[in-house]
Amino acid sequence: MQNIKVKALGAVLAAFATLNTHAAETYETGEGTLFRSLFGDTLEKDYGIQVSNLLDIAYVRNNRSTHDEREHGLSNLPLTGYADEGLEWGSLHLFIDKALKGNMVPRVTPLPGPSPTEASFGFTFEMLYGRNAQFARTLGWDAHWDVNSPGDDDLAKAQRDKQKFLALPNLAATAYLPYGPGITAMAGLFGPALGYEIPPNLREARNQFASKTYAFVSEPGTVAGVILGTRLYNGKSAIVGAELGVVQGWNNLRDNNEKKSIMGALRWRTADMQTWIDYEFIVGDEQNDSYSDVQAPTSRLVSASGQLKQQHSLNGWHRFDTNWSMGAEVVYGHQAGDGKASTVDVITGPGFDGAHWWGANAVLTYQQRADLSYSVRAEHFADPDGFILLPTTTARGNFNAVTAGLRYDLNKNISLRPEVRYDMFDGNADDHPFGAGRDRTQLTGLVEALIYF
Repeated sequence: MQNIKVKALGAVLAAFATLNTHAAETYETGEGTLFRSLFGDTLEKDYGIQVSNLLDIAYVRNNRSTHDEREHGLSNLPLTGYADEGLEWGSLHLFIDKALKGNMVPRVTPLPGPSPTEASFGFTFEMLYGRNAQFARTLGWDAHWDVNSPGDDDLAKAQRDKQKFLALPNLAATAYLPYGPGITAMAGLFGPALGYEIPPNLREARNQFASKTYAFVSEPGTVAGVILGTRLYNGKSAIVGAELGVVQGWNNLRDNNEKKSIMGALRWRTADMQTWIDYEFIVGDEQNDSYSDVQAPTSRLVSASGQLKQQHSLNGWHRFDTNWSMGAEVVYGHQAGDGKASTVDVITGPGFDGAHWWGANAVLTYQQRADLSYSVRAEHFADPDGFILLPTTTARGNFNAVTAGLRYDLNKNISLRPEVRYDMFDGNADDHPFGAGRDRTQLTGLVEALIYF
């Protein structure tokens, strides 16, 4: 189960090419080979439009589920990324993207070099089909498309049948305007890129593992609105960019209250792009005004009064040398609650008086060669109110996990990512998040195949 949040397309590919753990060496890749073999490369060469695909599949098992649970789906929860056991069709992506010629990639990074003096216009489009698309959908948009029935309204049936869903989490126009230091704009529906992990699993993305952190689950998957960005400083020692936007809220195109949310970021890079630090946030009322339009699970509250929700992420990455690199993140979130009987949590009932959560995670990577890397990740996530990790779990307490794995690029089209992960929970005595409510630990093994074409 992957709450596919950004993503990205050609523009992100270009930006991450200077940031990722493959930067020391380059080699031929298979992205876009299918489209070019069928239609040629005129669209890309003459118009700068890139078309590519990604098939993300895996085989997964854990040591806690029963045979019946494995057959009925979601037996890895609250592990996120691949929630089903056995062979899972995670997602098939179609990316169509026209990158900007500017000094900043929206939602990703400011870029070094001189600012272009001409305006540039582009767009980003992502469509995905598979199990992970269930939690990549946006309320008021693709959540209830006919192709997603009956599982869109019957979650138990979707789980039993391991139903695949269709989602369109990125559909936005972009522009670069050469005013002042240069202004970048994005408008439409898009992943907010809030947090260290930014799916989908593009080759150049900073996702070293198939499974995701608990911090990833706590962050919004899509937003709808407008975000503006600019490069504030471009010097010999550093590059600084900032972004600010207004959006409908978390994972919704149809606003369920009268208030918008504010999101933004401050991004710092060294001039050689070998170290970066981002601060990102989203703040706004997220309650449902009435029971006629409850946007659960992302908006659990129903209240006639505004209930402020906020999420903050401080994350960064550093390359130590040609082999070693490290990324890390700290997140904090809070959902306000006035405690009135009229303020109702759809899970716990009336009188909701607030919740908070925080987490930290770090990943260390050793790049042995251009096509082979090894990584280990450690994480801690505290959700004492059992609030933010819905729908993966409502357990109240602390989650800890250690993950180890590798990435091997078998050829230009296929990458393999096996991993082993161990999760531990410490919290409310009544809560057992693993093994369908029986256990507090879980050992999971999976082998993921990423097929780029």
